[in-house]
Amino acid sequence: MKSFRALRTLVLFTLLAVCGAALVAQTEKPVEPEAVTAKPALALFGEEPSRALSISGFAVGSYFYDFNTDKNSFEPSALAVAFSKVLSDRLSVFAQLTASREAASPFLADQGAPSDVSTDIDNLQLSWVPSAESGLQITFGKFDSPLAIERDDAPLNFQATSSFTFTFARPVKFAGIQIHEAFSEHWEGWAILSNGWDVDRDNNKAKTGALYALWSPTLSAHIGLGVIYGAEKDSRAGDPRTTGVLTLLFQPTQKWALGGELVAGQELHSSPTGGTAAWYAGMAFAHRRLGEHIGLTARLDYLDDRDGSRTGQPQVLRSVTVSPQYLFGGGFFGIFRYLDRTSLRLPELAVRLDLRYDRSTEPVFASRLVDVGRRDHGSATLQTVFLF
Repeated sequence: MKSFRALRTLVLFTLLAVCGAALVAQTEKPVEPEAVTAKPALALFGEEPSRALSISGFAVGSYFYDFNTDKNSFEPSALAVAFSKVLSDRLSVFAQLTASREAASPFLADQGAPSDVSTDIDNLQLSWVPSAESGLQITFGKFDSPLAIERDDAPLNFQATSSFTFTFARPVKFAGIQIHEAFSEHWEGWAILSNGWDVDRDNNKAKTGALYALWSPTLSAHIGLGVIYGAEKDSRAGDPRTTGVLTLLFQPTQKWALGGELVAGQELHSSPTGGTAAWYAGMAFAHRRLGEHIGLTARLDYLDDRDGSRTGQPQVLRSVTVSPQYLFGGGFFGIFRYLDRTSLRLPELAVRLDLRYDRSTEPVFASRLVDVGRRDHGSATLQTVFLF
């Protein structure tokens, strides 16, 4: 039955890809972003403006209410400062330092854990373009996984909270080397060699590799398929983890964006019986701009952690999130300009209200009773994101 559900999910995502591509091909392409002068960079000592240091960033504040436990809190969630500089026609540097507070966990097992602020080098990239005529770019350092729609930085997401797919099913960051080739206007490819899933320093002797291909039949349709392979356990180079990722992103009109991710993974000798652990996950969303200042996003999320290797408990997690939002202003803020691969301008200020309902097949969510779990969970998250 679980294999049938995974196959059914794959078929649904494939149909979404085909229908989305057909819809985009028949509808008007998104309006191309108008030419806007970027914010002035910091030019010193007669430096060329095109190679001046650019400083940008974002700040995130939130209010969280848990309907299960009646706990609520105002929190400064994140502050990030990014630096970018073009060193030459072929060499550039990007770095981002982020201080963030981990969001409150709804799970019973995580109750009582400290919510300290941590500061991290979120991105540190040295990029080299061998030739201006080719589409090749080589990046060394720490960077976001390209095998994704949902991102780590709050301004680049459509909602305030992250899906279970983002949290458990696939990596968010890599530290290593990435080769990107734009073969044509319709095809791109990535090859990555890294330390592993979301680790800055390798935790074993092995390395993790990834391949990802992106097909863009039009400017507003993007279908990606990739695989990640490598040993991820601490101090153990065996038991490799294999993860397949399918990404979909469409913008059929100027005000609509929809897409999602489908993930299937397995890891040797990681199930409770010592066999191969497997998991399946999927996330689908739709975003609508209802005017100059109003937006609405809806998301469905699914994670089948059948052996408990990803969440620590064999279970099936489902989630529904609806997010009305108020958007104000817009402009160019370093790399923070548009939602990835769309013409939707990032607002200078976004206020999002995530109304979320989670459901599990096991009583894993905290309740008002100590050490007593529930199978369902409801929450409301009010988030403000300010770009500068």
